[in-house]
Amino acid sequence: MLRTLAVALAVLAVALPATGCSRRVKPVVETPKEYTKPLAEGASALVEVDAATLPAFRLTPAERSALQQGIKHSLAFLAKPSSATRFPAELPVTREQVQAGLTDLAKLLATASDEELDRAIRTRYRAFMSVGWDGNGGVLFTGYYTPIFAASYTKEGPYRFPIYKRPPQLVGGTVHEQAQWKRRDGTLMPCPEAAELESTGLLNGHELAYLADPFEAYVVRIQGSAKLRLPDGKVIDAGYAGTSGHEYKSMGAALAADGRIAKEKLNFFSMREFFRAHPDELPTYAAKNPRYTFFTVTSGGPFGSLGQPVTSDVTVATNKAIFPPAAAMLVQTTVQDGNGRKLSYVSLRLDQDTGGAMRAPGRADLYMGVGEESERRAGVQEYEGRMWYLVLK
Repeated sequence: MLRTLAVALAVLAVALPATGCSRRVKPVVETPKEYTKPLAEGASALVEVDAATLPAFRLTPAERSALQQGIKHSLAFLAKPSSATRFPAELPVTREQVQAGLTDLAKLLATASDEELDRAIRTRYRAFMSVGWDGNGGVLFTGYYTPIFAASYTKEGPYRFPIYKRPPQLVGGTVHEQAQWKRRDGTLMPCPEAAELESTGLLNGHELAYLADPFEAYVVRIQGSAKLRLPDGKVIDAGYAGTSGHEYKSMGAALAADGRIAKEKLNFFSMREFFRAHPDELPTYAAKNPRYTFFTVTSGGPFGSLGQPVTSDVTVATNKAIFPPAAAMLVQTTVQDGNGRKLSYVSLRLDQDTGGAMRAPGRADLYMGVGEESERRAGVQEYEGRMWYLVLK
């Protein structure tokens, strides 16, 4: 009884202010960060800032080499006449400016010291910052990677969960464009959602390969590419071949909303653990994402949305309708290394890819590479930061 009374009094002491000069302190309510907030119609995703205020950075020899390789891929994309159509008039950055900047940057990476490179960026380049979700540059940086999963061309033994080739009935279907589905009579209708495509047998006969783990098959759909290790040891590349075009819906957000995984513990690894413990629930949550991705066997990849190979720790995925494709950029955020240590991160990167969730100025995806260590880093990458596009004066 005394303990109950003491607890009740303690609660009252916290809830009620003392009389006299004391004032009630209003609780601080944080505004939810709407990283997926779309850009207002007619607004620009970029704002020019003083390049002298950019954060300092240093590059290792390996980072310089990776950037030089990535620049070759960006320039190969820009050399195609069709790339001109990827620069809408409302972008404050032109294709020619991106080409000139990349050519200059390649020379600097080959000859300039870190101090000279940093000084050149601040004095020879203009800086265009993403306005972010809040108008002040806030961008959520997540991570993606290329998994290596066991698979088979045939449905046998544990290999029962398919990924699919692009069906001939699919018409259109770019990253942010709704695809059409050709009926038997030749007329078109909107492409069915993922759950309907799978449950009705519309994709039967178009299986590319079968995986042994249903969650891994779903991960391939989300990542957009994978390396598949066949039973004979051969490794093939499953590359992007189109999408249904439906807006991506996060399975993780649904799990958190249903209380299945605590929001603060939600990441790739907690989801994988959950579905291994509750495999019967995977179809229900997978169906909440209507988007479907199709694949083809490629070589020389993995490839990004520009049709060029992506480069580990160089490529960034954004919405190419509002940001300049192939362009050089400076990224500042937090990352984790392979041992789970948080690190401050400032580095040059290249905007070479896109993704279904990359629709807003407050979202960007960092490509981490291939395999298990890249998986560990990408699976926990979810930190705010800023990004600036660099344009030669």
